[in-house]
Amino acid sequence: MILESISSIETIKEFCSKNFTDSSPFMDYHFFRLMEKTKCTNFNSGWLPEHIIIKDKKEIIGFIPNFKKLNSFGEYVFDQIFENAYHQTNSEYFPKFLSATPFTPVTRAKFVYSSKRLDNQKILNLLIKFLKKREISSFHANFINFETSNFLEKHDFYKRVGIQYHWKNRSFKDFNDFLNSLKSRKKKSIIKERKSLKERRINFVRKQGKMIKENDMEELFNCYLCTINKKWSQAYLNRDFFVKLISTPIARKMLIISAYDQKKFLGSSVHFIGKDTLYGRYWGSLEEVPYLHFELCYYQAIEFAIEEKLKKIEAGAQGEHKISRGYTPCLTYSNHWFNNDILRKPIKKYLEKENKRIIDAMPFLEKYTPFTEGL
Repeated sequence: MILESISSIETIKEFCSKNFTDSSPFMDYHFFRLMEKTKCTNFNSGWLPEHIIIKDKKEIIGFIPNFKKLNSFGEYVFDQIFENAYHQTNSEYFPKFLSATPFTPVTRAKFVYSSKRLDNQKILNLLIKFLKKREISSFHANFINFETSNFLEKHDFYKRVGIQYHWKNRSFKDFNDFLNSLKSRKKKSIIKERKSLKERRINFVRKQGKMIKENDMEELFNCYLCTINKKWSQAYLNRDFFVKLISTPIARKMLIISAYDQKKFLGSSVHFIGKDTLYGRYWGSLEEVPYLHFELCYYQAIEFAIEEKLKKIEAGAQGEHKISRGYTPCLTYSNHWFNNDILRKPIKKYLEKENKRIIDAMPFLEKYTPFTEGL
């Protein structure tokens, strides 16, 4: 069994069609390939595809999605403290390796993708040899599940814990049923926010799959840029990516929610439908309208999830303000391997302390959940 790297996922299209599947709609050949074709993942963005394939007797038996990173942009697991530590020891941190979905903080089900039962311990041993031979500074696996994280931790891929806020469906009959599960003050606040938009006669339109047209994607891209500019952030995705997305099989999993003042377009949000989860991704508005963000990103999504009997909504990274809208804190996991004998032990100690602080914060955050019966 050997490990090799490839510079384009197109090289293993046939293998991906049979093996690269996940509960997340973003861990998908078409999503990764579109990122390449529209130049979202390239040298200029600092996301160079360098996927790792596992071969046995010249047959590809496994695949680890991977990128050679020239910066730390678009990862949602902030590692500048590691970069600074490398700098202080006169070591180069970049390029590093990152196994993750580009620009997308969504947990995936697998670390290695294969339809065969593989010896994961043997693969990790080969991976470490592979990284050392390539003189890679570090390897990072972002947004993996709890079980995978525990396994990697046992093999010196140090665990790092984070927090996201997810909405969970308690078998609600409709949105009013959800409201009735909230404390009176929180319920009144949401009713007030929604009423404000109704009084302004703002209406909302949902489109799925084939209903979504190029014009919808153009509007969404403009909204995306507005949000980026307001945050003084960086646009990782381009117009080409947005427009071409609807010509891929991923379009079947898309939900766009648009807001209108009569016929005047105000803003929109895009969500992706997984096996049992709705993933909120991008949003923006061309005008400042109070409470529009909450409606486009949260309340419309909750209504949709209830109607479709989805179990959960993941609305992206960060955001304690989501708690009062019914989103509860959940732990996320990433694992990190460092090719630096001087820093390995100090980083491990730092992460152990950081993880404890985050885990200890969970009961505090849970006190602020808006539900009458708690979590």
